Amino acid sequence: MNKKVLIKAGIITAVAVIALAVPLLTGLMKISSVELEIQYPDNSVVINRQDIMQELTKKYGDFTSYKRNQVKTSEISDFLKKYNFVEKATVSVSMTGILRITVVQRLALVRVYTSKGQQYYIDSNMNTVNSQIPNQTADCFIASGNITDRPYGKIDTARHKDAYKIYKLALMLHQDSVLSGWIAAIVKQNNSWYLIPSQGDYTITLGDTSQWQQELEKLHYLFDYSFSKNGWADYENIDLRFHNQAVCSKRQQIQQ
Repeated sequence: MNKKVLIKAGIITAVAVIALAVPLLTGLMKISSVELEIQYPDNSVVINRQDIMQELTKKYGDFTSYKRNQVKTSEISDFLKKYNFVEKATVSVSMTGILRITVVQRLALVRVYTSKGQQYYIDSNMNTVNSQIPNQTADCFIASGNITDRPYGKIDTARHKDAYKIYKLALMLHQDSVLSGWIAAIVKQNNSWYLIPSQGDYTITLGDTSQWQQELEKLHYLFDYSFSKNGWADYENIDLRFHNQAVCSKRQQIQQ
């Protein structure tokens, strides 16, 4: 056989052996370190690194005692997704043995208190989240009143009508940079819906759900061009149910 052909065949064989050996050797390499990143959708920190690492250690022990090929990334990801307030979790292992974990916290829109004494959060993807875990409190709107819905998991828009309305209203408020800081609570009384501001002793009356977007636009305008300049101390109620106007009822003065 030609010498050049033999040399070429030898090089190809060596490369193939190395290509097979590298994955095997790197698979036997131990995990060198764990890098955990938590991404927060807003300024509300509900889950933290210490809690996540504690849960992982309880379940899997010390990751640095694992070899690369012993780490089941999809299983770890599924485990983390079951943790309260975790929306997404991605897990990977680098060629140098670094275990990288990225967790995305859910964006909690509103905390709901039902008339039966139950509590739960609704997130930005219309999922419900448990609210009974210590040290996990999200900074968000509050909803209360004669609310009976207690969905689990994704809100069913046909079955959980109040929860769906609360979600829609909270999402609209959250998306408005002015109203998100001005409004603190959503209240349902009988079939009527009200907003409670974070400051001031007055209520805001809403109309039919189909008009909420237009009513909140009126409320935003009212805040920008009236209340931010003249204040709201004299008012008892702001009624947004009327077409192209907001009716502001002044507080009755108590005669001395």
